[in-house]
Amino acid sequence: MSKWVYLGGLCWVISGVLVLFQFIGHTMREDYDWKMMSISDVVDYEYLSWIEKIDIAQVQTAIQSIVDFPLYLLLLILGGIFFLLSIFHKGR
Repeated sequence: MSKWVYLGGLCWVISGVLVLFQFIGHTMREDYDWKMMSISDVVDYEYLSWIEKIDIAQVQTAIQSIVDFPLYLLLLILGGIFFLLSIFHKGR
């Protein structure tokens, strides 16, 4: 197995852990609010301020939407990309 398979599996495991903790929190309390964590929730604003300095509005909007995308879905997609890379990289 290649490093791409390990990275894809790790992304999927982390995504599953995030969903599992959300599910556990929901089952323990009835008034639990299912929170879709994103990169902007995890990383401090000062590290993401470079996005506002991008001159092209479409690129800035695209990057901001990626940063605000739910983290578990982003990790699932990234894991799938890593698995695809392992398939294409296998012959080399």
